[in-house]
Amino acid sequence: MAINIVKQYSIFLINEPGELTKFANLFIQEHIDIIAMSQDVRYDAAVVRLAIRHEDEISHVLTKAGFTSVKTDAICIDLPNRVGLIHDMGEVLASKNINITTIYGASIGQNTRWILVVNDIPKALNVLEASNLF
Repeated sequence: MAINIVKQYSIFLINEPGELTKFANLFIQEHIDIIAMSQDVRYDAAVVRLAIRHEDEISHVLTKAGFTSVKTDAICIDLPNRVGLIHDMGEVLASKNINITTIYGASIGQNTRWILVVNDIPKALNVLEASNLF
């Protein structure tokens, strides 16, 4: 299991064909690795949430390219997949009054990656690392 803090950016895009491709090209140009991504579309706009492992601040890169973004710290959890994992993570965090405000992830084979934004990252890291879930 690996738990670490990553940067999550929420970026507002126009909901039109090709916009996501133009946006993704920016990360290729800047050599930035996207480790997780989700998108929520509402009518003519979309919010893309992406997590990156990148030492440098990229808000200025996004602004220069014409994108509005919000940066948030998030927890990235990489571990073996199993049934009930999301339930158990939620239960452990809730028992310590830690609220999950955003969650997204995926499983590939036996492995899974979850990105969590919570109301208290240091406390959540301690709780998750001390749990017997992993």
